[in-house]
Amino acid sequence: MTTGYTLAWIVYLLGALALLAAAWRVTRGFRREWRHLLLVSAAALLLTPGPMSVNDSLMLAPALFVLVLDGLFDTLDSASRAGLIMLGVWLVALVISLIFQLLVRPRPRPETD
Repeated sequence: MTTGYTLAWIVYLLGALALLAAAWRVTRGFRREWRHLLLVSAAALLLTPGPMSVNDSLMLAPALFVLVLDGLFDTLDSASRAGLIMLGVWLVALVISLIFQLLVRPRPRPETD
């Protein structure tokens, strides 16, 4: 079971990285601020793990899938756990992105007469 679980995560992460690379390419014409916002949001949506119980043991799965499937087939309490985790990761990622953008923003050049 653990080799299948590990292989599934490897395949999922490779697919998510391919989607992020495509999003990077698609958003190349956007302004820097909007591009960071969209890419950080997509990365948080795709790469956040969420708790999933399988045979009375706790495993991790992509939180987006846990949120949707628990919302459809289980209680909203279990779906809200994955949603809160995704929200927290997204907010932390946005704050880190904002700090990064403020640190590396281009400095205005002084005008010379």
